[in-house]
Amino acid sequence: MKLKDSKIIVIGGGGIGCGVAYSLCMAGYNDLLLMEKNSDIASETTSQGAGLVGQLRDDIDRVSLAKWSVDVFDHLEAKAKIKPEWNQVGSLRVALTEEKASEFEELRRIAINAGVNTEWISSEKAKELWPYFDFSSTNGVLWCGTDGYLSPSKLAQSYSDETKKMGGEIATGTLVEDIFSLNGKVTGVKTNLGTISCDILINAAGAHAWHIANMAGLDLPIFPIRHEYLVSSDIENINPNIPTMRIPEASLYLRAKNNGLLLGG
Repeated sequence: MKLKDSKIIVIGGGGIGCGVAYSLCMAGYNDLLLMEKNSDIASETTSQGAGLVGQLRDDIDRVSLAKWSVDVFDHLEAKAKIKPEWNQVGSLRVALTEEKASEFEELRRIAINAGVNTEWISSEKAKELWPYFDFSSTNGVLWCGTDGYLSPSKLAQSYSDETKKMGGEIATGTLVEDIFSLNGKVTGVKTNLGTISCDILINAAGAHAWHIANMAGLDLPIFPIRHEYLVSSDIENINPNIPTMRIPEASLYLRAKNNGLLLGG
């Protein structure tokens, strides 16, 4: 595609970049161009994401943002042509020690203040929700019924498709080669497809964000960390409707993956 000057340029076509573009267009800022260096969006780290959606945080603003995100996922799943495969199955957060249970209670208090319904449930109730786990020796199980999981790639595709419907533009195969600035303000971007100007530049390049920031003369303290998860084959009685589960002290999270499990930590 032929690039044109835009008021806002977003660099990076992963989940964050596409989400930023979608949100700006929803707010009426559709003089916007998103650039992705690969031939398709969501083709690097987003495509490898586990897709868990949890709203419990240690800061009320972060909880409010997560709650708003859940509302967006609800909307996209109901209305968008491309669905994010949002499964609102709820989540279990398991505390193995009294210390962790105390931390969870603070998370619960903050969530309640932000309007996210979260409650302690008994080991018996937890086993009803997740029959394949022994909760008898835990120090508490926190339940949030509005959590769940989705497909990160499908979410980015949904954001991208809705962004284009609202007038934003998506340019794949577009590699940023340099960033121009004047008097401390970004004025434009040089790419493999030409040079264009902008008023606002948003760096959403994920693992490559440091390199983009460096082009603008900034030292962004970010670096990628390798993470692993495994996906099992089909397991009897596992289905896509079981809640997600987190056990922080075991550095473990679990969610359904079709009729198997995705496990990471």
